[in-house]
Amino acid sequence: ARTLNFRLAADELNVTQPSVSHSIKELERFHNVKLFVRQNRGVQLTEAGRTLYEGVRLAFDRIERDIRTIASGETHYITVAASTSLSAHWLVPQLHGFQQANPGIRIKVVTTDRDVEPDFDIDMTLWVRPRDFRRKNSWLVCDEIVFPICSPLYLGKAKPIASLSDLHDHPLLHSVDQHRKRIGREGWLSEVGAEAPGLVPSIVFSDYQLAVQAALAGEGIALGWGLTAQLLLKSHLLVRPVREEVVTGKAFFVITSEADEPSEGIRALVQWVVAQANR
Repeated sequence: ARTLNFRLAADELNVTQPSVSHSIKELERFHNVKLFVRQNRGVQLTEAGRTLYEGVRLAFDRIERDIRTIASGETHYITVAASTSLSAHWLVPQLHGFQQANPGIRIKVVTTDRDVEPDFDIDMTLWVRPRDFRRKNSWLVCDEIVFPICSPLYLGKAKPIASLSDLHDHPLLHSVDQHRKRIGREGWLSEVGAEAPGLVPSIVFSDYQLAVQAALAGEGIALGWGLTAQLLLKSHLLVRPVREEVVTGKAFFVITSEADEPSEGIRALVQWVVAQANR
């Protein structure tokens, strides 16, 4: 099913091609359902074949993970994948509280520039999806809220900002996310009903984390995400130069594997993430 080619499958399995073909025919006969459509250049999965493939793939992933766990004898970590900015400015600064309450649970944080599907390497991750998003083993964390941010040091020395039109007089920091679709400068201004012709960024970054760092360094004004900026605002390392904000209709979700029921440790971490965001 992965190769969509019986010859390639036979090579991987170190058996003959007729053996693979015969096994598939027996499987189809036994369940009285077609799993593959035979074509001149290979095969394609039927709907039944796709359904079975997904179940088998997830099951093999789970077996692989469990074998690695029992064979390695290594300490088990709950692995959390998140963006660099979310990890650096929200997750990591608070993890000591979770560890103090749950001393037996060990956590590994990995950063990623794209949404990843939990598998035997990743136990838990965070996605931004439409607020009505539903799937097994997903939990709503909080709404996606976006607003301008800058450092109080910058605001103290810059020209006054009484309205959005004053942004023309300030350097704007912009980030472009290649792998995650996010609201941009023009979309945000449109949502708040502001007309800002010619309002172009002074610096463009390929990573939102860099835009946050530039804002912290007092280099200008960036768009900030409520969850990521939460602790920086609370500690007064960042401020909001204008009151306008956009609730995008999307939300942050905690995601774990659809194939497995979360362990007690993963459930405890999920509940903690949701509770921290609600606070």
